[in-house]
Amino acid sequence: MEGSGSPLDRAMLDRMAEWCEEIARDAGSGAEVELFLQESRGLQVRVFSGGVEDLRYSHGRGLGIRVVKEGRLGYAYTTDCRWEGVRRAAEEAIRNSRYSDPDEHNFIPHPRPVDLEDLGIYHPQLLEWDASRKVEMALELERLTLAADPRVRKVEAASYADGVSEVFLANSRGFRGSYLSGHCYCYVFPIAEEDGEAQTGFSFDAAIKPEDLDLGNVAREASEMAVSQLGARSHPSFRAVVVLDRMVAAEFVGFLAAALNAEAVLKGRSFLVGREGEQVAAPLVTVVDDGLLRGGLGSYPFDDEGVPSCRKELIEDGVLRGFLHNTYTASRAGTASTGNASRISFREPPRVGASNIFLAPRKGDRDELVRQVGEGIFINQLIGVHAGANPVTGEISLGATGRRIRNGELAEPLREITLAGSALDFLRQVVMVGEDLVFLPFEGSLGAPSLAVEGVMISGKG
Repeated sequence: MEGSGSPLDRAMLDRMAEWCEEIARDAGSGAEVELFLQESRGLQVRVFSGGVEDLRYSHGRGLGIRVVKEGRLGYAYTTDCRWEGVRRAAEEAIRNSRYSDPDEHNFIPHPRPVDLEDLGIYHPQLLEWDASRKVEMALELERLTLAADPRVRKVEAASYADGVSEVFLANSRGFRGSYLSGHCYCYVFPIAEEDGEAQTGFSFDAAIKPEDLDLGNVAREASEMAVSQLGARSHPSFRAVVVLDRMVAAEFVGFLAAALNAEAVLKGRSFLVGREGEQVAAPLVTVVDDGLLRGGLGSYPFDDEGVPSCRKELIEDGVLRGFLHNTYTASRAGTASTGNASRISFREPPRVGASNIFLAPRKGDRDELVRQVGEGIFINQLIGVHAGANPVTGEISLGATGRRIRNGELAEPLREITLAGSALDFLRQVVMVGEDLVFLPFEGSLGAPSLAVEGVMISGKG
């Protein structure tokens, strides 16, 4: 099966298919071979005080080779994508397979039909725009941020970045496919100052083509966040209804994605182990991983071992339905791959990773949730997510900043507060899910709307 969407040299797939057959012959009877070729290009610019502080262009190309024989897996890679370089790497992969332990769950998947619909995951503008135009976008973002409010005195960093990836995949079972994808994003960190106090803000945007980035909105949101935190104080400990900003909620989805990863589940390193089929969240909560989401930052026609991408509801109306799998974890669990084989680069064999994983939106934006809550806390930033949220135990203890909610409106700013509890309690105590879905371009693509959770323990001072 051959994928689509790539204007690349189609002869490369033919060469890779021939190489698979030759390597399989060298490896001996019963050997399976997979070749994964990736070429990536990217640009990142950071500006400060009206000038370019850092400008980096990256370009890499390489090919990974996976050889499986009698359940023994060998892997090697090369940056020399001519036959001589591939042949040497193949010999190393074959040698490595001889020294690995046999595992019946190691195998190359059989080819399955791939959806040939255009996913809208690449636009030529990413490469057509030159570096000077992209630098100007970062400078304009800084200018707009400084102009948004007189209390914004400086910008710690304003950045633009993009990346384009070309993937070719072929294996000895007959799969051949390629695709081209890319996206860009911008972000800014303003600093607001008043009466000797300074507070920071943040906002970002991501898109498939540069002209779709909304610099004005990013500047406005980041400046408002910084200014709104001036005068922030802590608060005595109490339980409250908490409204999570949609970017904060997306960070929580990232924590949840780690617990929904079948690699972690099979190793007993997830708080969701043994809970499949259980009500683990409020009925309002549906968590989806959709690799076919049109224009999605984490979309792809097939995963990094050739399994077709698909949409799957991991948590449906609060009930845990399943986990993210690649071929290996699916075989161990006695199920089918969900098309979530993922590689950091050609240098590594596939693991399990999310595509576009998100909390399905319901109704209302942040302001509507705040009005309905009436009294509570609005959280606009979490501190130390990786250290304070444990996907193994589900325990959460996170520093945060935000605002009091009084009479259905945002009131005085708060800092030095901590959200504490368990992930299961958080999930089961969700009382409202908004419609203002946003995606963060991290760990695939993480998405969430604004979210309200009742009965959250807020620890503070005073």
